[in-house]
Amino acid sequence: MVNLKRQKELKLLGFLLQNDREHFSVRFLSKAGNFTVEELENINKISKKYGRGYSGLTTRLQIEVPWIKDEDVEKVIEESKALGLKHGGTGQKVRPLVACKGSVCLHGNIDTQEICRQLDKKYFGTNTPHKCKIGIVGCANNCAKANINDIGVMGRCVPQLNSEKCIGCGLCSKNCRQNALKIENKKIIYNKNLCVNCGECVRTCKPNAITAKEKGAEIFIGGRFGREIRIGNSLGKIFKEDQIIPVVDTIMDYYRKVGNKDERISTVMDRIGQEKFISDILDKLN
Repeated sequence: MVNLKRQKELKLLGFLLQNDREHFSVRFLSKAGNFTVEELENINKISKKYGRGYSGLTTRLQIEVPWIKDEDVEKVIEESKALGLKHGGTGQKVRPLVACKGSVCLHGNIDTQEICRQLDKKYFGTNTPHKCKIGIVGCANNCAKANINDIGVMGRCVPQLNSEKCIGCGLCSKNCRQNALKIENKKIIYNKNLCVNCGECVRTCKPNAITAKEKGAEIFIGGRFGREIRIGNSLGKIFKEDQIIPVVDTIMDYYRKVGNKDERISTVMDRIGQEKFISDILDKLN
């Protein structure tokens, strides 16, 4: 039986005690959800030598190797370091950042992978009042569930219509899953209330009758999942791609300043007021 003190110490290093109370699972960290071939080979080596020859993916895109014996933990730490592998991802810190494949995906409006890499380098593992999760997605499909993270970034592309260039081909309406576009008398009819700013119409329109009025990201704060589910609040505007990291910087600085111990961003917002939290962030950005 592993004592409580050792459990807590190892958890901070990414070694989580399993339900048999004898073995640990170690979490190896990715970069924006990506591992190199060499890293995967080295994780396999650890799994074969100290585990049971298999590994699994966590919900935050890390690789977990189970069945590490307590007496082998220090050996795994030493060999992982020698192999260039990093482990961790728990505690009252910024947790592993998650990003979809918007950088290469047909639907991506922002370079999700690069944004995630930069934010990961700056914030992963740094101390916060409570755990803090950051998620980045490239479009309204929201594959990585950005708005149930403490800070969520969602790529957006706001359409702008020029009916004089429309030839009535109907490609835009056929590709609009929200039915926000339809063709009448060979001209576009746009229902803004149905639009989710996914950008499909902009990418589809050949005669450039629909172009991007704004392209960047909507940013959400205060989301969470699990025992207490909460959808994050939008900051209410579209930020250009080069503004995303400065906005996250501002949110993190403010959270660390006003957050009490054991408060996630959502808890801080409930305490001081959602409107005040958002207005304070926007004021700092102006």
